[in-house]
Amino acid sequence: MVNKFTQFLVAFISLWMLHSCSGPQKEYVLKVKLNKLTQKDMYEYNLVKDVIFDAQELNVDSIKARSRESFLKGVDEYKNKHNAAAAVPLFKQSILTFPDAKTYYELGNALMELNTEASLDESIKAYRVAEELDIKPIASVYYKMACAQNMIGTLKKSDEDEYMVISYLRKSFINGFYDTLTLAKDTRINSILSTMSYKTLLRELESFKYKEDRNGLFELFKQAYPRPVEFEAALTDLTQYENKESISYDFAVFVPEMQNTEFGREVSNDFFYNALVQETPAYTALIYTSVSFWGDHDALMPSFTSLVTYDPMGIIIDRKLIACQCSAEKVKTVKIKDNKVYVEDFKRIWKQPIDKVSFDDNEVDKFESLAKLTYTINEDGTIQASEIPANYMDTVITKDQSKNTPQ
Repeated sequence: MVNKFTQFLVAFISLWMLHSCSGPQKEYVLKVKLNKLTQKDMYEYNLVKDVIFDAQELNVDSIKARSRESFLKGVDEYKNKHNAAAAVPLFKQSILTFPDAKTYYELGNALMELNTEASLDESIKAYRVAEELDIKPIASVYYKMACAQNMIGTLKKSDEDEYMVISYLRKSFINGFYDTLTLAKDTRINSILSTMSYKTLLRELESFKYKEDRNGLFELFKQAYPRPVEFEAALTDLTQYENKESISYDFAVFVPEMQNTEFGREVSNDFFYNALVQETPAYTALIYTSVSFWGDHDALMPSFTSLVTYDPMGIIIDRKLIACQCSAEKVKTVKIKDNKVYVEDFKRIWKQPIDKVSFDDNEVDKFESLAKLTYTINEDGTIQASEIPANYMDTVITKDQSKNTPQ
C-alpha cells in the first residue's frame, strides 16, 4: 500500500500546479479516500492500522459513531440476550465500519462461545488483533486465547495444542493474571491443570521470584522431585519419560549438563526429575535423567541418569552416573535403598550384528550382565564406591562419574 504521506504530497503538488497556471484563482478542497476493511482482510493488522490512521487524519466522527452503534447492539445481544451467534455479525459490522480493540476482543469472546473449531480459530485471530491494538488488560486477552486453544484441542481430541495453550498462559501470568482459582473452575481450560506442561510452567514462574536467591531457588528445585521410599531404574525404565516432569532451564545452575552446549537443549536434549532419595542437614541427594531425542527408535534413545548430592545452598558435593542407555549395546541399571546404590552394567546382545543389520530388521536376544557395583552415600554427601569388582573399569565409565564436576 502506498505511504499515506506520499499520497498527500502528490495531491498537494498537483493542486498547487493547477493553482499557479490558471488565470482566476479558485479554492480546491483536498479529499483523501478512507480505506475500508472487508470480511477477507479484517484480521490483517497492517490494513487495520491504515484504516485507523486514515480516520484519525480525517476526523471521521460520523463513521466512529455508526461503528459504536453496531458495537452496542452486539453487546446487547451477547451480554443481555445471551445470543453469541447474533452478536458476531454485529461486532463484525462495527469493525468493518471502524475497527477498535475492544470490539475485536468482544468478537473473540462471542466466537469462542460458538464452540466450533472454525469459530475458535477465528476467535484467536480476533484476540491477536486486539493484542496488536494494545487492549488493556492484556493478561485477559492471553487467558482467553489459551482457553480457545485448549477448546480446539478438546474438539480435536488431541494434545497437539498443549504447547500453544501453555504459551498463552505463560504470557497471561507474566502480564498479571493471578487468579488460579478461577482457572481451576473454568471448564474451557481446566483440563490443562493435570498436564506436566502446566506443572512445569508454574514451577518456572515461581522461579522468577528467586533469580537472585540461590537458596530459595534450590528449595524450589527440590520441591519438584518425587520422594519414593525406594528408587529403581530397570532395563525397561531407562527411556521412560512420558510421566515425568521436565526440568525448567531456570534450574540449569544445579544441572551441569544443561550448561554444556554440547549436550544442551539446542540438540534436542531434555532433562527430567526422577527422585529425591536422601535429605539430611548436610546434603540432599537427587536423581535426574537426560534424554537425547533423535532417530525413530524411542527404545534406543540415549539416556543418562545421575545421582547428585548438594549442600544446603545447592552446590554440588558429588555426582555419579548410575543408570543409562549409553549405546545400542551398553546399558546400566540401578536400585537405591536407604543410602546404598546398587549399579549393574549390561551388554545388550543382538541376534544379528548391528553393523550389518539395521535395528528395524534386528531384535534383542538377551542382556548379559557384565559387572555390579555398590555405592554408599556418606554422611558428608560424598558418594563412595564400597564394592568394586576387578573388571568394573572395563564397563561403561563416562566423565559424569567424575567427582570434580562444574559447579
